[in-house]
Amino acid sequence: MTAIHEWTSTGNRKMNMIPAVGITTQIIRTAKWYKEVADLGFKTLEINRRNSKLHFSPYFLQKVKRYLDGYDLSLHSGASGIFQATESFTQANLAVLTAEIDVCSILGAEQFVFHLNDGILSAENKKRLGQVIAYAGDRGVHMLYESNSVLVAEDAFDILETFPELGYVLDLGHLNNGHGCDKLGCEISDFIGKIKDRVVYVHASNNSGLHDEHKGLDDGTLDWRSVLDLLNMSGIGKIILEVRDGDMVEPSRRALFDYLQARHSPGRQPPGLENNIAVRETVTGLE
Repeated sequence: MTAIHEWTSTGNRKMNMIPAVGITTQIIRTAKWYKEVADLGFKTLEINRRNSKLHFSPYFLQKVKRYLDGYDLSLHSGASGIFQATESFTQANLAVLTAEIDVCSILGAEQFVFHLNDGILSAENKKRLGQVIAYAGDRGVHMLYESNSVLVAEDAFDILETFPELGYVLDLGHLNNGHGCDKLGCEISDFIGKIKDRVVYVHASNNSGLHDEHKGLDDGTLDWRSVLDLLNMSGIGKIILEVRDGDMVEPSRRALFDYLQARHSPGRQPPGLENNIAVRETVTGLE
């Protein structure tokens, strides 16, 4: 498969770099989430529109942007199941994707994570998706495809082969579910071997292999260290902790930093370690 853009210091792929470790905003459970991002203790953030309110309003977005100054941002789409039997629903979903690309431009988020339907897309729907991808490229936004909660290898292969310009988001929990539910369609090592050069971004959590539980990295059945060992780490720009509760953040952060430091070189800290402080009590107390 074709590798995509190199990562630069602003978010594109660059060789021989250690991934930046960040966190999803979905862990913040308040409407004005943007006022609490400093409490997370990370400078790399993924804004998840499924949980974190982002109105399609220039005024509102400029207000939010003031709180996000200095952060390395990416955006996770709030849309899912893009292509529907009811045409108006499909048009609405495509419009949401397009609007979210404009949100990325306004906020300065260069990576845009999105999901698609389960199964293989039709030729017509691939054409429509290609138009959205081109729209993003014209605006300097890199669209990154993420498989759904039970990962099916065939679906991922088809999208990545159809759109060589897309990067791939490897969600460790979704991978574990695909394997645990016997839906992946191949061995984990075989899947990673085929997509590793397209993986530019990782969602890090663990689970039972049956449900997308977003548990801490060491609280599940996936041997995540062995999975990361199979990846081309120099091609990965960000690893985002996607755990569900605040008290899962610090153990997962420390486990991930220890792994990255041991893998890359003893005594060399992953970027952002000085900024990724322990999560404050107000955050770790989230239910």
